[in-house]
Amino acid sequence: MPQIQALNLNLKDALPLNKEYQVHVYRGDLEHVSAPGNKWHKLKHHLQAAKVQGATHIGTFGGPFSNHLDAVAATLADQNEQAVLVVRGELQPDLTPTLQDAVKQGAELWPSTRQDYRLAMKGEVVKQITHRYPNIYWVPEGGGGALGAKGCSDWAKQIATNAVGYDAWTLAAGTGTTAAGFLASQSCQNLHVFSALKGAQQQASEIVEMAKMLNPACQNQPMVFHSDCHQGGYAKHSPELISFLHKFAQLNPDVTLDPVYTCKSLYAIYQAMLAGRWPHQKTLLIHTGGMQGWRGYADESNPFSNMSTDDKMSF
Repeated sequence: MPQIQALNLNLKDALPLNKEYQVHVYRGDLEHVSAPGNKWHKLKHHLQAAKVQGATHIGTFGGPFSNHLDAVAATLADQNEQAVLVVRGELQPDLTPTLQDAVKQGAELWPSTRQDYRLAMKGEVVKQITHRYPNIYWVPEGGGGALGAKGCSDWAKQIATNAVGYDAWTLAAGTGTTAAGFLASQSCQNLHVFSALKGAQQQASEIVEMAKMLNPACQNQPMVFHSDCHQGGYAKHSPELISFLHKFAQLNPDVTLDPVYTCKSLYAIYQAMLAGRWPHQKTLLIHTGGMQGWRGYADESNPFSNMSTDDKMSF
């Protein structure tokens, strides 16, 4: 399967006739079996730093359906280091499928109250874990921080070797780490970033500041930040979005979108195209993975439920 594929967005005869829109998707979701999408790239330099430290355990943070926790547990399953996962919220008797997989892969779970979770490295749970495992290496939530952004900068440069002739690249954002790495790489002419978080207007300046830490020369690199495509909040779906995804799945049976990030950025682009407000004719959508997140939704709400992610091929 090719790394870059054309998308069929002819969902209805409403696209402006004066625009010849083309949208292609970079299939980051197929790149890495254990940590697809941006997950491996954010982890790469952290795992190298952990080896330099000689860490016996690698700790990190996430929710009960976290793509990041899933990726960390799967990546470390056959490694010398053990994953120690701080899970937001008290653990329930029946673990989520994501956490069940993590346990099967040898990860250790530590529940954290939401209040303590917000304290991150200053939380009581982290103090207890660090006391128990003094040589633990901590990865920020979502694989963030400068090392996570550095890995994403490497990724953007890798993509650019095959992505030629695009007017713009588009990318969904959670922590903003991937966007900062892409901005720092200076690999694309115009970068559009779509936040999955509600009320994240300040995230744009945070992305720029992190990018400048990696590459001061990128401060004049154009980035357009979209803070109004969250569809009501993180991991929430509007009826209009669900309808769009069902139609998209029928027209693009080989492409599965995740429920939190890439699906919302694509929908926002499509809406802008319908209104004639999208300024680019040839767009590259970066797929950042995360399909396992559908396990947090009822099957009937998943337009891609008849497509098995286990059967996906890696490059």
